[in-house]
Amino acid sequence: MKWSLKITTGFIILFALLLGIASISRYFIFDPVIGNQIIIEQGLEMFRMEYKPWNYVLYLHILTASLALVIGPFQFLSQKKPRQLKTHRFLGKGYVLSIIISGFAGIYLSWFAFGGFLSKLGFLSLSISWLFSTYLAYSFIRKRNFNLHKEWMYRSYAITFVAVTFRIWSAAIGYSLDHFAIGYVSAIWLGLIGNLIVIEIWIRKTRRKRSQLKSLSI
Repeated sequence: MKWSLKITTGFIILFALLLGIASISRYFIFDPVIGNQIIIEQGLEMFRMEYKPWNYVLYLHILTASLALVIGPFQFLSQKKPRQLKTHRFLGKGYVLSIIISGFAGIYLSWFAFGGFLSKLGFLSLSISWLFSTYLAYSFIRKRNFNLHKEWMYRSYAITFVAVTFRIWSAAIGYSLDHFAIGYVSAIWLGLIGNLIVIEIWIRKTRRKRSQLKSLSI
């Protein structure tokens, strides 16, 4: 693994761990009303965290999404020894199960998303893309197509990582324009589309390198 890739992977693991810990703390340890005060002030009644079905689904979504976010990066590390492969399969099942639960919860939650129609559509698109890419990654490993499995796992985790980039975009745009709602709605689309563009460039670059190595070995 090249140093640039090691550094990138290290940052991804760091951000994943930090956001995972922050999300669990924000909703399960501290008062979520205080943590979401800005959204409440913007008019999102649901974030008053009254005991409604929506709230329970939200907690389930946060817990399983955080789990997938933390598990994901470790699945891309080298697995050569039998014990490493066994761990990879075990964590992979946990990753897929977490996304199934969190993805369907996300579809339900998208109807309550703050920011109007574009925000609801953005979160709905994210959840569907998340489930679809993860399903394809799982189906290809079942067919023992390792290259396509890895590519679709990259896409799946790129969507998982929107949890991080969404917050970065939201803060950057919201504070720049001094308008939280615009930053929030823009961030979901920029996070999803931006992450998929970046990972697609990475996948195509990896394909070219693989083809070059194959041609040299012939």
